[in-house]
Amino acid sequence: MRSLLQVVGVESPAGHPLAEIMPQLTAAGVQFRQAQLHLIAAQPGGGKTMLALWYAVNSKIPSLYFSADSDSRTMALRAGAITMNKAVTEVERMMDSEASVLLEDALAEGANHIRFSFDPSPSLQDIEEEIEAYVELYGCAPTAVFVDNLMNVATTSDNEWTAIRDSMSAFHYMAREYESAFIVLHHVSENEKMSTPNFPPPRKALMGKPAALPELALTVALDSSSNTYRVAVVKNRHAKADPTAEEFISLAVEPSHMTLYNTTADLHR
Repeated sequence: MRSLLQVVGVESPAGHPLAEIMPQLTAAGVQFRQAQLHLIAAQPGGGKTMLALWYAVNSKIPSLYFSADSDSRTMALRAGAITMNKAVTEVERMMDSEASVLLEDALAEGANHIRFSFDPSPSLQDIEEEIEAYVELYGCAPTAVFVDNLMNVATTSDNEWTAIRDSMSAFHYMAREYESAFIVLHHVSENEKMSTPNFPPPRKALMGKPAALPELALTVALDSSSNTYRVAVVKNRHAKADPTAEEFISLAVEPSHMTLYNTTADLHR
């Protein structure tokens, strides 16, 4: 039991913002913070992993990434595309040739601050044990923990929605316990009355209603036809939010390169 006076002046990373995601998002009050829980949600193929991996690579933040939804080769190709500014297809050709040494160098320089777990169905205990292993190896917890994605986490509950809420509760606790920013990826309903593919869905479209605990919840949508990546802030305890997702921020994107830009001008620069 402590008073708030005991919090002031104490050196703790809790609540401190991480590296900027994008200037447009910063202007809207969107920041990931240590010791807090965050949610990124979209329809399948909506660009959840793109945002998470792009940020994990470019932020240079010591991170632990649970890639349950994508295999190791796929993630290496995507991270290679980000670090080398090349199309994923070109990176794959490099990986399967003598040029693979160039990819190895790029990943060593640009993505070596990230450690991955590729268990396709990790339990909550598995996740905590991986964090403890990280602490044992590096002497501190990862600054950010990415869970990709929530539906792949194995729990003891037979009820899918209960399992989602149990997982989010556990991640909320772990974020506080390890003072890590937890960034959890999740699906939304594909019901046409709730969401459409090219636009961010509203908060009510989140499967299992997991928005109670995160400090920040984003819904996103990738529009490949116009190279646009739309982000809606459907919950934010630190700034303005719109649960309906009718207000959103439009970023530029090069999907083949797994790369986001603040504006279209930046994309074509």
